Amino acid sequence: MRVFVWGAGRCGRALANAVHHAGHEVVGTWNRTETTAHAAGKTPWPRFWGARPDAVDDAELVWLTVSDGAIEDAAAVALRPHHLALHAAGAVPADRLRVTAQTPVSVAACHPLQSFATPMAGPEHVRGVTFGIQGETAAVQAAEQLVAAMGADSFVVADETAKTLYHAACCVASNAMVALADQAVTLFHAAGVPRADALKALAPLIRGTAANLSATDEARRVLTGPIARGDTAVVQRHHEAIAERVPGELANYKALCAAIEKMLG
Repeated sequence: MRVFVWGAGRCGRALANAVHHAGHEVVGTWNRTETTAHAAGKTPWPRFWGARPDAVDDAELVWLTVSDGAIEDAAAVALRPHHLALHAAGAVPADRLRVTAQTPVSVAACHPLQSFATPMAGPEHVRGVTFGIQGETAAVQAAEQLVAAMGADSFVVADETAKTLYHAACCVASNAMVALADQAVTLFHAAGVPRADALKALAPLIRGTAANLSATDEARRVLTGPIARGDTAVVQRHHEAIAERVPGELANYKALCAAIEKMLG
């Protein structure tokens, strides 16, 4: 399959790299500026910026990896009637790709459940990841083929509401987890540990918990600690210490305790 990636930021470059290593031809990537086009250094595919390049017309499939709010404008510029078209947004339905008379032959959303923090992530950063797919039959099938070739998994959701719900789940698993980590750092800091040292100390615990989650099919099986053991005296001491040193965190901590107790039934 000949693929063009439109909007090659960190996510787009990683996907282009994974598609390339999967044996598909990346006919090009596009960015708004020359600086962003060259942000990752050398690539095995041509890079374009500024005006729409003719190379887009050589693609069978165009994967838009722009921000959510830019999808419709990008689709109007990039897509043509012979294209299969994907976008990589989690909360945006596939039909946002149909915005002009030059509608693509079939459209789908193909969203990686992964974060991209480096200028050019290797194909291993996509391998084993799950993609959420929603859209029309031909584009969905093409997306499933690309995902499988990249060594990743996928699931298909039927409608916009289902897509929004699974994206909300992704935000809980990623950004809410970061917020929880920051709350843990705040409690550590209240114990007299510098915040940077606290995060460094907690990171292996977080990684270990993530590894445990990846090895089970039921999240509650990973629970440890005083609530899982039924040690209410320890939990009460937690409450008292938080109330004394960082009272603003007590309500959040109690809410988390209640959520853990609910999981345990």
